[in-house]
Amino acid sequence: MPKNKRSEKVRRAELSRYACEIGTIRENLSEAYSQFNSTSDPDALDACIFEISALRSRYNTALKHYRDRFY
Repeated sequence: MPKNKRSEKVRRAELSRYACEIGTIRENLSEAYSQFNSTSDPDALDACIFEISALRSRYNTALKHYRDRFY
C-alpha cells in the first residue's frame, strides 16, 4: 500500500476515534443534564453541577483537538 493511502487510512481511523469520543462525551453530558433536571437534593445538585462542568470542559477540549488535527 502506498504511503499516502496508508496515512489516509490512519487519518480516517483517528478521525473516527475522535468523533466517537466526542459523541460519548455528548451522551454523558445529556445524561448529566437529565439527572440535574430530575433531582431536588442539594448535594446531588452540586454533584451534577460539578459533573456537567467537567464534561463541558472535556467536550470543549476534545472538540478543539479534533479541529486542530483535522481542519
